[in-house]
Amino acid sequence: MKRPSKIGKYDIKRRIGKGSMGIVYEGYDPFVQRPVAIKVAKDPGQEDPRQAQKMRELFFSEVYAAGRMHHPSIVAVYDAGQIDDMNYIVMEFVDGHPLSEYTGGDRALSTVQVVDAMYQCAVGLEYIHRQGIIHRDLKPANIMLTLDGQIKIMDFSIAHIELGAGSDSAILGSPMYAPPEQVREETTLTPQSDIYSLGAVMYTLLARRPLFRAKTLEELTEQILERDPDPLSLLRPDLPEVVVEIVEKCLRKDIDERYPTAQALASELSRAFGRLRLVGHLIDMQEKWASMRQLRFFRDFSDQQISEIVDACDWIDYRKGDVIAAEGEIENTLYVITQGHVEVVKDGLSLDDMGPGDCFGEAALITRSRLQASIVASSDVTVMAMSNSLLEKTSMDTQLKYYRVFLDSLIQRLSHANERRAREAEPETLEQIEKTMEITCLTRIVQDQ
Repeated sequence: MKRPSKIGKYDIKRRIGKGSMGIVYEGYDPFVQRPVAIKVAKDPGQEDPRQAQKMRELFFSEVYAAGRMHHPSIVAVYDAGQIDDMNYIVMEFVDGHPLSEYTGGDRALSTVQVVDAMYQCAVGLEYIHRQGIIHRDLKPANIMLTLDGQIKIMDFSIAHIELGAGSDSAILGSPMYAPPEQVREETTLTPQSDIYSLGAVMYTLLARRPLFRAKTLEELTEQILERDPDPLSLLRPDLPEVVVEIVEKCLRKDIDERYPTAQALASELSRAFGRLRLVGHLIDMQEKWASMRQLRFFRDFSDQQISEIVDACDWIDYRKGDVIAAEGEIENTLYVITQGHVEVVKDGLSLDDMGPGDCFGEAALITRSRLQASIVASSDVTVMAMSNSLLEKTSMDTQLKYYRVFLDSLIQRLSHANERRAREAEPETLEQIEKTMEITCLTRIVQDQ
């Protein structure tokens, strides 16, 4: 296929990859002014129409799977389209190399680098699995390592999305990294199927050779089902025993003997290498940034302002039933819900339900008054807490934006409360309430600055 000079609005610079599903180009988005990667579907040519349709479905399943995910370890999907008979997907451009370039030849990763990369992959897999998605084709070529050491999982073209039905039984993916249950064409794959594949990737990076050596697909299939790979401890006697044990557990033939979740694998890797705590912290900060960017509370914040808030605020987890803030307490903290739901409770009665993007504590924060109701976690919940002292660590523009957004939230809540009070007694007018609160807030901002 001849390299096009343009696809839609995107300028094409060069070809950067080719796979079974299509060709990948480096492109440029002149509107957003950023580099992008554009995957163009393989031309089905003279193939059977049903097979061609299947290929189109597989190609665009990547849009549905990856397009719904926002995580620092997952390649972002920006756009997709069709021009004449050409189907394409526009993705985040990753400046780096696929892990396949480190499985042989001159390039190699140290043991610490491999464990770092696998930790990030495990964290990304946990996120993927929480979305109800099984990747089904994890292999070194589908995992990018950026120049600054970050992992990006890509190629969700054959991912299975759990929508209440079992997956198809076709053998899809790369056989060398496929778990036994996928080779046997079992109807149901689980997160532990991806964990096996990640273990196979880790084995290959550490051993610098494939998991098995076979001349035919039949021979490879037999080895995956019946044989264990050559012991990693013999191939790499310098490896710490704990690393060998982690890889071996990932590669167990019996699915129930593998790690139950990708998070369990990540935790094991973190415990094995204390230095991964720093990597874990970096990923946590990136996850928090991505989480905040999705919340309506921070919709109008710039990327720099969100980064300031991430650095300044506290993130607190509560279990279902925990009292986050109690009626009558004096509070000087604004809370924004990032995950889960809470109930507003007064005198034992539930007054309201709030979820991700909602905030509470704003009235008490600006008036120094006691809380008029309790906030109780109605599910496991994560909140970000910003006190006045923490807010002062951010720039003036960020502080003003923060005050403006939660003032809007407060006025909206007062409006709802005012409507309820109107049915019970003659209330203070909303205009008076809004004016009082705005004057109080603006006065407070001037005093603090």
